[in-house]
Amino acid sequence: MKKRLALITVIVVLAVVMATLLSACAVEGSPDLLGIGKMNFGERLLTGLLVFVLGLGMVFVVLFLLIAIIRAVAYLQNLPAKIAAKKSGAVTVTEPVKEIPAPAVAADTDEDEVVAAITAAIAAYYGAEAVETSDLPFRVRSIREIK
Repeated sequence: MKKRLALITVIVVLAVVMATLLSACAVEGSPDLLGIGKMNFGERLLTGLLVFVLGLGMVFVVLFLLIAIIRAVAYLQNLPAKIAAKKSGAVTVTEPVKEIPAPAVAADTDEDEVVAAITAAIAAYYGAEAVETSDLPFRVRSIREIK
């Protein structure tokens, strides 16, 4: 509960700071501060590209800042647990992952048995009536091993 409250507080503080900054950046005067009305096509294109690059750069800067803030909050949330673990001297021991052996496949299995097993699986999936009446959009004609 305390973590959620802290996170909500951080978000609200950031929202207030951003709203304050945006309101402080109010532009007064002529809407054509860059003098775009007096430019030729090439100058307008260059100015547009400059605004585009600046906008894109600002988006990525803000995204990186958000990533840094999120990581900092996550680190600060885990910090008390890490300090408590260091003080208590608790060492977590993890067991190694055991490999599960692959099931043995008999080399001399009969192809008819494999076809019967696959057909039974399809019948169980679609229902026995659908397989028997053959109103499925496909038909199993042969089954081959892919090498």
